[in-house]
Amino acid sequence: MSKQKNIIQGMVNGELLKNLVERQIGFVFFLFALVIAYMSLHYAFDQTLDKRRALERELKGLRIEYTSCMTELMNLSKRERVSKHLADFGSKVKAPTIPPRRITMESYPYE
Repeated sequence: MSKQKNIIQGMVNGELLKNLVERQIGFVFFLFALVIAYMSLHYAFDQTLDKRRALERELKGLRIEYTSCMTELMNLSKRERVSKHLADFGSKVKAPTIPPRRITMESYPYE
């Protein structure tokens, strides 16, 4: 019975907790360091994830802009549009009536 009484008395006095902390102080510091490292890594991961999401949104916007610019450029480079623009500016350049042909050379003059 005295052993139980000593244990209960040690709990009330704080001796049991004091002895436990004194023996495990290194492990407590180790756990504290792990918690700090976990929190810092989690924070860094969240920031990296936020940057990635922002870059993905920007990339999506740039793809839309690229597609619209390419569509506009393709429309502007059509033969009818080019001739209309030339006529609007008063140019006398006309569309060719003769189809293009390939020019071949039998021998090179600089050989």
